[in-house]
Amino acid sequence: MNYGELIDDYEPEHENIYSYFVKYFNNPTMTKVKDTENTNHQKFSMYACKVYSLLTNENRYILCITHGNNSSIGTVEELRTINWISLQTRRLPEIYTCLTHSYIAKMEGPLDEIIERVDKNEKFSTYHCENIPSIVITLLHTEKRDSNTYQSRGKIINALQTFETIITFK
Repeated sequence: MNYGELIDDYEPEHENIYSYFVKYFNNPTMTKVKDTENTNHQKFSMYACKVYSLLTNENRYILCITHGNNSSIGTVEELRTINWISLQTRRLPEIYTCLTHSYIAKMEGPLDEIIERVDKNEKFSTYHCENIPSIVITLLHTEKRDSNTYQSRGKIINALQTFETIITFK
């Protein structure tokens, strides 16, 4: 800050983490589905791709939340080009207009790491990963999966496959 203003919040360590998810999900094509604003008037954009599922009554999505941008709703981008602040795998009642993607969930690679629960409340369980310390893994509690459903230890890959998962940076 002594030599100017911060113009971007680029974090080089995030590049490796982005690449782990790109590889795991086989670089899906994401569609911008909405822009939102929080109570502090911060703007965010949301990208989605529907995940192919044999369960026809379920809408499973990979979602990315980014800082707000000027791209039009319906704009498509590959996951590898999105600098997300939150990546989510979710089951949602909403039906978004986006592409459907399939991938093979493999129990290998950098996301096959142990996570430990560090907090639990009525709404969610929070986990940290010793080997990828800059991310926070949150598993949402739902009617079907309450706080007792989730174990105190697991793996990032298993958390992603619950489709009740939010990944953020510390």
